Amino acid sequence: MKSIFESAKQLKPELISIRRTLHQYPEIGYILPRTQSFVFSKLKEYGYCPQKICESAVIATISGKQPGKTILLRADMDALPIKKSSPVPFASGNATLSPRQKAIVNFYFCLRSLPVPSA
Repeated sequence: MKSIFESAKQLKPELISIRRTLHQYPEIGYILPRTQSFVFSKLKEYGYCPQKICESAVIATISGKQPGKTILLRADMDALPIKKSSPVPFASGNATLSPRQKAIVNFYFCLRSLPVPSA
């Protein structure tokens, strides 16, 4: 039987790919069509029955074989409008205008890098 650590190591390449995809197309606020569709598609790919409940959220119920306690996992999917330049190939190209009309490159701040891929 594989250890949890060994199972987690097998997920690493896919989680890195998900993180990089999300970093390329960050969306801010409460309207996240691309991010929502991406997460929705991944959940379907994994065999779940996701539901879009608004323009910025996806829910999916994961049921076990036996009744028991319930656990809720939540992940923020929006980016922060912070100016950042990054030399990595998966850096964001999305930009918005700040209140003073200065272009800001949106990106998923480090605290948000893990929640969506891991939830």
